[in-house]
Amino acid sequence: MKTVLTVLVILAFVSPAAAADACEGVALTVYNDNFAVVRQRRKMDFAKGVNTVKFTDVASQIDPASVNFKSLSNPGQVKILEQNYEYDLVNTSSLLKRFIDKPITLEIKGSGSDQGHTATGVLSSSTGNDLIIQNADGINIISRGSIDRISLNQAPADLVTKPTLVWLAQAKKASQQLCQVTYTTGALSWNADYSATLSPDEKTIDLTGWVTIKNQSGAGYNDASIKLMAGDVRRVQPQPRIMYKARAMMEMDAAGAPFAEKAFMDYHIYTLNRTSTINNNQVKQIELITPARDIKIKKNYLYQWQTKPKKVQVKIEFENEEKNNLGIPLPKGKVRVFKADDADGTLEFVGEDMIDHTAKDQKLSLYIGDAFDVVPKHTITDSDYSTRRSIETHKIQLKNKKERTAKVIVEQKFEARRGKTDRGGANWTVNKSSHKYIKHDAHTLRFEINIKPKSEVTLEYTVTETW
Repeated sequence: MKTVLTVLVILAFVSPAAAADACEGVALTVYNDNFAVVRQRRKMDFAKGVNTVKFTDVASQIDPASVNFKSLSNPGQVKILEQNYEYDLVNTSSLLKRFIDKPITLEIKGSGSDQGHTATGVLSSSTGNDLIIQNADGINIISRGSIDRISLNQAPADLVTKPTLVWLAQAKKASQQLCQVTYTTGALSWNADYSATLSPDEKTIDLTGWVTIKNQSGAGYNDASIKLMAGDVRRVQPQPRIMYKARAMMEMDAAGAPFAEKAFMDYHIYTLNRTSTINNNQVKQIELITPARDIKIKKNYLYQWQTKPKKVQVKIEFENEEKNNLGIPLPKGKVRVFKADDADGTLEFVGEDMIDHTAKDQKLSLYIGDAFDVVPKHTITDSDYSTRRSIETHKIQLKNKKERTAKVIVEQKFEARRGKTDRGGANWTVNKSSHKYIKHDAHTLRFEINIKPKSEVTLEYTVTETW
């Protein structure tokens, strides 16, 4: 049986301090990097002179140093002299610590014919598993396991039941002020999730985007105006990520208009065109973009024998352009790709990839998996090495077992030889080749090869590299 702790008075936590009235509005700006800016408006009553004001229902992951107080009704009428963040919340240990040298009453469990008894006295210590009390009988050491109930005769003035900002504020006159409190909090983040559906001929996709907001900040935000900041905002000391035991719940929120996007400084802001409630320990999803239809894509196969000698990667590429039925800045996130099964029309998952923040008119490339029916084999058939030179002949066999033509891009990367060059690069030349090639960049040799259905192509080339 658990020990029961009771306080034998009504806990008037607000008095003698003044308290903020009901929230007049809340706004959130949520960042990718697991933190957010919270802005809350509340009406507050101030007496002339010095006031103690308690501002409750703040996030438990608040950064107290970031708090900003402002009177909107009459700026300059109220001045904050001191600020305290009270987070030692009510629990058995915190109560007992506050009752050192104060009277308490203990109900001791009985055993067998012993019905138990009551012990009263002054609490001297509550360290460890024992309570030490002093009374007329002397000093008594009582094990917590033998205690059935602890009764406290008064409520400590500094007791708080939820994270609270406590201000010492000086007001020029008695008045009610509409005030805004702004602060940053950790454990509140967002990311974008996209769903792409391939057409039967794999020449276009339909793309939808959702925002996933995860709130573990220790507070809920009712009817909040929500902005999402996309971009890599630098923070000197990011909030630590804290693991929670509470189980988050998923809420799908598809109603209403999607987000409005605009450029802001060197970032992009997505503003929800309505308010929404984000509860604590909740994962919420809201539509980010109106579904984009018939986006033209290119499906290619990429073979890089230096990194994946036995696999050909499946790539989907498309342009983020208005003429391609898209053309909007896309926040970073995961893109899941689906295709309908011809047999029953059900969508099947065929791969996923992460995209970075992608500006309008940029190309996107998704690596969604490795090909089953496009099979490579790479061999170095001849080589000649010296101190500052290498000559290699490569043979690459590509088998296409599919029923349609496959375009395979073959790449070789040339990197600087450590300790062999002062310029950080390598010089390379293709001596001969069975297929046309391009110098994609200073470090990349590329071949683009179309392989007919149920056929095989052999690529052979010799390359000289110096450093």
